[in-house]
Amino acid sequence: MAEPNYAKLRILVADDFSSFRNTVNSMLSGLGVANVVMAANANEMLVQCERARFDIILSDYNLGAGRTGQHVLEELRFRKLIDQATLFILVSAESSRNIVMSTYDCAPDDYLMKPLTTKMLQQRMDRLLLQRSVMAPVYRALQKNDLGAASELLIDLSLAENRYSTSAQKMLGSVFVSMGEWDKAERLYTRALEVRPLEWAQLGLAKVKQVRGELELAGSWLEKIVDENPLYLPAYDVLADNWGMRGDSHNVQFTVQRAVDVSPMSILRQKQLAIVAQENADLVTAADALRKTVKLGQMSCHGTVNDHLNFARVSALGVERDLNLGSNVSSEALAVLKQAEERYELSDAEQAQVHLLNGRIHALNNQPDLAIKAMAEAERLQPAAENIDVELECVSLMLALKQTDKAEERLQELAKLFADDQSALEKLDKFLNEPASDSNRAVVAEINREGIDLYNQSQFDAALDCFEKARKLFPKHVGIQLNIVQALVGKLKIDDTDELALHEYQAALELVASLIDSSHPQFDRYNRLRNRVGALNA
Repeated sequence: MAEPNYAKLRILVADDFSSFRNTVNSMLSGLGVANVVMAANANEMLVQCERARFDIILSDYNLGAGRTGQHVLEELRFRKLIDQATLFILVSAESSRNIVMSTYDCAPDDYLMKPLTTKMLQQRMDRLLLQRSVMAPVYRALQKNDLGAASELLIDLSLAENRYSTSAQKMLGSVFVSMGEWDKAERLYTRALEVRPLEWAQLGLAKVKQVRGELELAGSWLEKIVDENPLYLPAYDVLADNWGMRGDSHNVQFTVQRAVDVSPMSILRQKQLAIVAQENADLVTAADALRKTVKLGQMSCHGTVNDHLNFARVSALGVERDLNLGSNVSSEALAVLKQAEERYELSDAEQAQVHLLNGRIHALNNQPDLAIKAMAEAERLQPAAENIDVELECVSLMLALKQTDKAEERLQELAKLFADDQSALEKLDKFLNEPASDSNRAVVAEINREGIDLYNQSQFDAALDCFEKARKLFPKHVGIQLNIVQALVGKLKIDDTDELALHEYQAALELVASLIDSSHPQFDRYNRLRNRVGALNA
């Protein structure tokens, strides 16, 4: 194969030190490169990439104050300013584990440590350029979404038995998976593993087993992969999916947390951790992950106004539940909301949510005048009509101001207003005593069926775990609360000296008492269970 023709290449060199840019330029000139463009910081890099396409981008990790080379790579991909034909090489003197793992997670085409030499640079570029040349027809097919043509090309490359065969096999496996060709993918991964234990082939085979429903087998393989290769981040992502498919939300969070521990500077991983922690009602972890998300988002294209809103939302909920989210969490939340106003161009709906969250935090800090003022400011904005997110923030502020009747009245109005909008009803469900959306009704019904089956088998602890999952999703659902009480009664019949179970029983009844009145269809059941308290105490 012909050596790369450096004279035809267009290369972007980025570093905040002109001396390094000039040194690299001299190296490239010595290789015959005539078209070199310089950039001193992230903004200049983005401008240059908006103007023209480059064959190679050589960027230092540290570009001075502001965004790093990694941030630029993320944004170039996010905005589709580069594709697979552009080679992005990060250069760095940084050796800290967090930075190295963060860079690895971002997957540049190569990563070079300073100091650079001409020989080192040429060897890396030669290898990358030759591989790009070999893979160019495949890249063109993938850009056209012609997976069939791409697979044919990759099959030929895989059988060539040269330095590019393994890369072609790895890409071919991914193409087979995208095509749903599971048998072909399995054969490819199995044959690759017969040669040597390649991480990507082990992961690919686990994916195939997972898609075929062999979840426990795939899960055990995935656990082995991350135990033997704890820095192999893609395996954590598939393992988290595996636990999710098995309905184990706690292990989903545990797995995502492990990935975050490996790559703590990844904003997308912190966001994912925040989401799963909120789903598990682990507000302490969610708040910490969102705090880091907001900080990382200052420089990242993946930072959003919703990260700020969500941190304030979780902080307010933590204050309501008297959780330790930090001694100054209320002040921190107010500061984060202010940052959102300064950093982003907010829509009326987003600005209204900022005001309402400000008001909620003021209300929780016993500053009702400021809270009412914030509500008035939100109402004056007149955001887009029938915006469920704004409406629910308003309800949350009413509840923080102890305007319970007003909040309940508004919730009933919203249930009617959004009766035909299932996505809005799913958000509304968290505030209602009974789910209004079809999807959440189905979730409750399924969890209840499973829990009741366990109860009927006298597996009371397992039944309680099941009902607890539903309670985290729908904390005001009276039926779920009473199922928990019923399971605790069953447990106490076996051991009436279980002080913890008795305490939980009484606490659950007190919670139901705050949610129910004599007109509720389950009021008689509640009364029967309540009358058992005296007997159990006796």
